[in-house]
Amino acid sequence: MSLTALGPSVIAKRLYRSDRIHTALPGVEALDDAAIAAYHRDGFVAIDNVFTPDEVAAGLAGITKLVADGDPKIISFEDAVADRHITGEEREKFVRKCMGFVEHEPRLKALAYHEKFLAIVKKLVGSDVELLQDMALLKPPMVGREKPWHQDSAYFPYGPASLLIGTWTALDAATLENGCMHMIPGSHLEGGKAHYHDRDCQLPDEEVDVARDVAVPLKPGGALFFSSLIHHGTPPNASPDRRRAVQYHYRSVNAKKLDLGEFEQMFHDSHGVAGCASWAYGFKVRPVDSREI
Repeated sequence: MSLTALGPSVIAKRLYRSDRIHTALPGVEALDDAAIAAYHRDGFVAIDNVFTPDEVAAGLAGITKLVADGDPKIISFEDAVADRHITGEEREKFVRKCMGFVEHEPRLKALAYHEKFLAIVKKLVGSDVELLQDMALLKPPMVGREKPWHQDSAYFPYGPASLLIGTWTALDAATLENGCMHMIPGSHLEGGKAHYHDRDCQLPDEEVDVARDVAVPLKPGGALFFSSLIHHGTPPNASPDRRRAVQYHYRSVNAKKLDLGEFEQMFHDSHGVAGCASWAYGFKVRPVDSREI
């Protein structure tokens, strides 16, 4: 059953645990063979101190500039402020997401192509890579809404999924209170699952294996690397603290573009395709009440 009507606080309590906490590796040098094996087993690895404080500060300055410029093709607001006038000074407190900005903001492009960062991505994927998507998820204080549980491959027309990887870098401290990432370890090994539109394009609430949920708090400059098939999400931010992060997705140079039939094999139910890549294939994202019961 969808929990949407019960509101954000109930959703946060029922769908996200706070008693199972993942500990990040202390630095890039700790990414040894055992850590890489754990990444392939669990579907993710978190590493502190990937970026320096100066690089984090540059990233934050880049986001502030993007938001101040106010390009509607790049920034989008939280629903809570959809009907109010936002001045330049107030705007960053209410922006949900910046997207498609690497060619507009050199400081954020530098993070996406950072040599040490990309070396980790290539090591985990096993090949050279190309940037697939860039976005910054800002989760502003008190109004930052949930990003429901999902698989990233449900959004992307490339495969095989093992050749795609997501990265999520904290620019503010990402905590249990302000909406850090949550993961279901090992869920990437279970294949693609049907996705439907409810609070977003997402896995149905009743299919989230909350008992296996692990929270992944990060310090500023820490980064999370994860499989494009792992089940993950972030709860709403009901705290007074900002939680700004940049997310870059990469695909191996060996990945290929999937046709609709190949995508549908991964994300379907008995009624047909049930994924989030409508932008690529032209199908309609289906409402959650159209799923199989």
